[in-house]
Amino acid sequence: MKRGIILAAIIVLASVQVFAQDDYYRKKAESYTREAEYYQRKADNYRREAEYYLKKAAGYEREAAYYLKKGDTRQAQTQQNYAKNAMGNAKTQMRYAKEADDKAAMYLRWAADALRHR
Repeated sequence: MKRGIILAAIIVLASVQVFAQDDYYRKKAESYTREAEYYQRKADNYRREAEYYLKKAAGYEREAAYYLKKGDTRQAQTQQNYAKNAMGNAKTQMRYAKEADDKAAMYLRWAADALRHR
């Protein structure tokens, strides 16, 4: 009888540990998913910022064309420089967006791995 109780206790303890381990991996996967969502939002914000800089660059290009038409080459060159800087900023934002996308993908892979351990 004692053996049966001890055996039952061991089975119960082993199953509790399995459930606890499953819960650990589930929570880990949820945490990784939240991180992935965070980085995806960051990537979206970086892309929005890049769009803003592209619009600014287009505006500067229009201004440069206007000043060239007026014969003010100095101001046209200044506007061209502004456009060039805005394009550089847009490229930087797109690079940041790609890095954030990569991090989001990494966290999603980790979440999938955590779920496979269950």
